[in-house]
Amino acid sequence: MQRVTNCVLKDGSQVLMLQKPRRGWWVVPGGKMETGESTRETAIREFREETGLHIKNPAIKGIFTILIIDEDDELLSEWMMFTFLATEFEGEMLGKSPEGKLAWKEKDEILTLPMAPGDRYIFEHILNNEDVLYGTFRYTPQFKLLSYRLQSDSNPKESS
Repeated sequence: MQRVTNCVLKDGSQVLMLQKPRRGWWVVPGGKMETGESTRETAIREFREETGLHIKNPAIKGIFTILIIDEDDELLSEWMMFTFLATEFEGEMLGKSPEGKLAWKEKDEILTLPMAPGDRYIFEHILNNEDVLYGTFRYTPQFKLLSYRLQSDSNPKESS
């Protein structure tokens, strides 16, 4: 199982986004955990590597299982993703990220950007709620969303 972290950085009404070149999808900076790192340490390190910025006091806002399933319903891979939110940072943003194109986007624009289907649910919750969101997303190898389950601290009933 692969473990990854990412972080939503909000500055007023804007969010720092990263457009990945492979699919053209927009994500928030993040990446794979290294041996011995905490999820928080990974979020801070990956954010700095991809943006040049040092996020301060990131708070966990989402914990997700991502399953890649083939046409025979066989599990191909499984990921755990830990999503943080930060509103404080320091440093100077890189002119060019090694991971793609960095851009500040208005909060209201985020859900209109091209992205993985499940990410829309994650952004919707994190940008508009204070509590932690938990979820499981099932995708095809081509990242077509097959199903999802979500619950939050304030809404413990699962929705999908």
